[in-house]
Amino acid sequence: FMQAVFARYPNVLLQFEDFSSDKASALLAKYRDRYLSFNDDIQGTGATVLAGVLGALRMQRRPPEDITGLRVAVVGAGSAGVGVAQALESAMVQAGASLREAAANFYLLDKDGLIGKSRFASLSEEQMHFARADLDDGLSLEQTVECVKPELVLGLSGRQGTISEEAIRTMSKHVRRPIVMPLSNPTSSCELTPTEAYEWSDGRAIVATGSPFEPVELAGGCLRTPSQCNNMYIFPGVGLGASVAGAEYIPDSMLYEAAVALSKMTNPEEFDEGRVFPKGDRIRCASKNVAIAVAKHAREVGIARQAPARGEDVAQWIARKMYYPEYVPIFNKPGAAGGV
Repeated sequence: FMQAVFARYPNVLLQFEDFSSDKASALLAKYRDRYLSFNDDIQGTGATVLAGVLGALRMQRRPPEDITGLRVAVVGAGSAGVGVAQALESAMVQAGASLREAAANFYLLDKDGLIGKSRFASLSEEQMHFARADLDDGLSLEQTVECVKPELVLGLSGRQGTISEEAIRTMSKHVRRPIVMPLSNPTSSCELTPTEAYEWSDGRAIVATGSPFEPVELAGGCLRTPSQCNNMYIFPGVGLGASVAGAEYIPDSMLYEAAVALSKMTNPEEFDEGRVFPKGDRIRCASKNVAIAVAKHAREVGIARQAPARGEDVAQWIARKMYYPEYVPIFNKPGAAGGV
């Protein structure tokens, strides 16, 4: 299939979507360096979460380099959970951490608790990379939080209630602004609700969710609006920038630049509302900025096969290539000049 598609359409960008966790990573690894291809569930989710985390650091007036030491609990160790951990790990390395230092920041949990190296026989290669040798295998989320004091908890389990009140309250005792991101869809599968995250953290949590939620009124009448951490913020811009630039493939560094560009889009007013992503009505502008960053990076690392027109910069090039959904009548009205 891959050979046939790229033989017929050599300039296409192929997006893998909804492949099962036992196949997704292997297929991506097999083809990502040979064809211009992209797995939205792994790479798109990872880049979007990274942008949210960088946005949360900006909200706290912390430099992006602080990501190198961010302690992360990941609830859910399937392809989405592992993919997000890989994206954040790659970002930590690009921000200055060694691979070993970055990997040590992660605590992955599945239905049996914290993943330790004693489960070697039942783990995938990707899971084994994050397995802990320094903690007991099977620790609960609550025990893990008490032990390692994570600053960020990610929900990618697909199950409601897997991030508990005890875990958030314990996290909030040790972290001034805990970052809580329950990312499973639909709403009925969300690990906890924004209302719960705010209440259990005394209103201090920075919240982004995979499903859309309404603003939450806190004690005292203050409103907080959780961001929707949705791949819609990343994959259109990545697709546009990579296609326009004629990128040979999509490296991790390109996804990192896409996430950084997106994280810079949130303005002070949106931060005040509790958002770490720009409002939905600015999605087109966000996609354009992501595409510009992607195209620039493709040219900087020498994998772009296309170039802007003479006298045109990358921003103008991307703007000229964007699709504008403006529809005009096919037929004139009866009686008008030249009408039917």
